[in-house]
Amino acid sequence: MKKKEAEWEQQKELEKIDGKITLAQFCQLHLDYQVENDDLKPKSIDRRECTINNQIAKYPLGKLQLQAVREEDISKHIKTLMDEGKLSGESIVKVVNVINAAYNWGIARKSLQDNPLRASKDQLLKKIRKKTEKDAFEADVTVFSEGEVEKIEREALTVKANGKLKYAAGRQLMLLLYTGIRVGELLGLRWRDWDGECLVINKSISMAKNRNKSSDKENNFIPCEGTTKNQKARILVLSDKANKILQDMKDESGGDPDAFIAVTRTGKLNTASNLEHRLEVVLKNAGIEDVNGGLHTLRKTFATDLYEQGAKVEEVAAYIGDLESTTRKYYIAIRKKKGSGVDAKHVVELPMLKSGKEVWENAV
Repeated sequence: MKKKEAEWEQQKELEKIDGKITLAQFCQLHLDYQVENDDLKPKSIDRRECTINNQIAKYPLGKLQLQAVREEDISKHIKTLMDEGKLSGESIVKVVNVINAAYNWGIARKSLQDNPLRASKDQLLKKIRKKTEKDAFEADVTVFSEGEVEKIEREALTVKANGKLKYAAGRQLMLLLYTGIRVGELLGLRWRDWDGECLVINKSISMAKNRNKSSDKENNFIPCEGTTKNQKARILVLSDKANKILQDMKDESGGDPDAFIAVTRTGKLNTASNLEHRLEVVLKNAGIEDVNGGLHTLRKTFATDLYEQGAKVEEVAAYIGDLESTTRKYYIAIRKKKGSGVDAKHVVELPMLKSGKEVWENAV
């Protein structure tokens, strides 16, 4: 802590002398401070670093001297990001939040007197959301249609002539589709977490940059085990399809209680990036190439299916381990996909009375 304080004091002196510190460097200083104080999880550090390097430092705004940055400079930068159309609204919001947090940190340390976003942040965020909101022909939440789910199931679980699965990760992808769990939660599962009917979700594994790497022989990224997102540990009663997938995986692996469930053919722990790539291949071979969203689309499809079968939003949220507000906004597609490719439309169905049958057992 004392070392960081000394570095900051030295940096302030440099600012007084030549004022060379840029907005991007300032945001990085804030991130370094958070890392030093263990304020962020490893994956969050990587995401924030990515935002600074790719959405701030590479642009004129990031190269501006800190003392020269004005609210209009930030607004102009945000407009540029929106006009480029490369980022989602949420990614652009992260840019605003990273800059705002850095300024607030500087003010709290009495190193700065004002935050150029103090009076305009809410209005700026409103503009971002309005600019990136969906129109009548777009999906409010991207999910797979029933026909697409059937194609994905057939392709992912294809068995070759030699009796082996075409895709080593096929069952893992289906487990994501049949349970709605996050990929990090899948990676954190061990066989002791499943009893044949229920699944205990209390860990999550993500890959983060190896910041202590000391030689080229060490991996650039390492697995980091932590709690589930939002610390929402839960025990899930699974559908027949989910239990069948797990039983097949256990029969094939042996089911050592301490062994990870989601492993590669060589027995190594799988990764989110590898599963993401495998899903892309499955979708391509299944003739589904117009769906964006990756692995998260499986989770959204599961949540939407539960909702359509009669589950309340709070029940869906409890099952997938998220907030009700987040579930309602990001995981339930009210507009259903009709058709595919450029001809696809997203329409709101006429509400029908639910049958009242058990929704958990009929999930996806």
